[in-house]
Amino acid sequence: MIKKLNIVAGILVCIATTATSVAQTKTTAAKATPAKTATKAQAGKIIYTKDPATGVEYHFFKHDKKGKMPVMGDFVNVKMVFKNDKDSEINNSAKKGGDSLGTYKLQLTKLFNGCLEQGIAMMAIGDSAIFKVSTDSMFLKMNRNPRAKLPPFLHLGTALTFSIKLVKFQTQEEIAAEQKKATEAVHMKEKASIAKYFADSNIHVTPTTDSVMVLKYTPTTNKLIQDGDSVYVTYVGKLLNGQVFDQSANHAGAPGFVTIAGRPTLATVYTPSMHLIQGWVIALSRMHNGDKITILTPSSMAYGEHGAGGAIGPFTPLIFDMEVLKVVSNK
Repeated sequence: MIKKLNIVAGILVCIATTATSVAQTKTTAAKATPAKTATKAQAGKIIYTKDPATGVEYHFFKHDKKGKMPVMGDFVNVKMVFKNDKDSEINNSAKKGGDSLGTYKLQLTKLFNGCLEQGIAMMAIGDSAIFKVSTDSMFLKMNRNPRAKLPPFLHLGTALTFSIKLVKFQTQEEIAAEQKKATEAVHMKEKASIAKYFADSNIHVTPTTDSVMVLKYTPTTNKLIQDGDSVYVTYVGKLLNGQVFDQSANHAGAPGFVTIAGRPTLATVYTPSMHLIQGWVIALSRMHNGDKITILTPSSMAYGEHGAGGAIGPFTPLIFDMEVLKVVSNK
């Protein structure tokens, strides 16, 4: 998934992580590079144009006036060199935080008149330009903490410079379609892995990626677990290859666990909104005191696209052996 980031927020993060390493002297720039452009701009050798509608101060080095340009809300990939008024390089997408092409992927959002995002919205793919942005506006107006102070390498009343090359942009609809296609492909792969597990294990259950599948169930005739009941459960969590990634037996004395009949047991209160994976919530809603169940929960009912820890990767289906040792009504 692609995170929606605004450019200022991304830069604020970069500043926080690079503040101690910012150069205090002017850098010597190579010829015909954005870095040299920024240096000249600080020396007053480049004339900036101010857009009357937005207040953006810009100078184009390459500009396709007939090219298609992004609009607010679109996602852009840009190569960026960001400098302060002393020509010290604060951030460079080719050196820190960029992708394999040395670009940042950002969403254009208008933050104030004259903001960098408005400048990028003036560019076509392949364009390169330099923009001046007010330090005061970018950091003081954007900061929610009125007592916040500028880092020592930034100064009130000055301008920041951003050397930008627009490599690519996509609309929100294009991003959504791309994400949907990627998610569908991953779900198909997951469904195939579940089907293979069933075939290899000689289990006759229809594989899905959106519901809990019961592999084995030993029910009792005791009372069904009710909303608000305290429930005490032992479990073993496994991957499809049989690797155990977690089990209650490993949590003796841990917070949230008690010992019942010599067995470390997870103690929880059942509610439909309890803070457990959805597969567990669904399983417990069908169980009674004393029940044993083995479920296969697809990633959509477990840890989804993010996974959990090193053992559980994104879009990973899981198997749980669960036993309800005790149920106490709290009503």
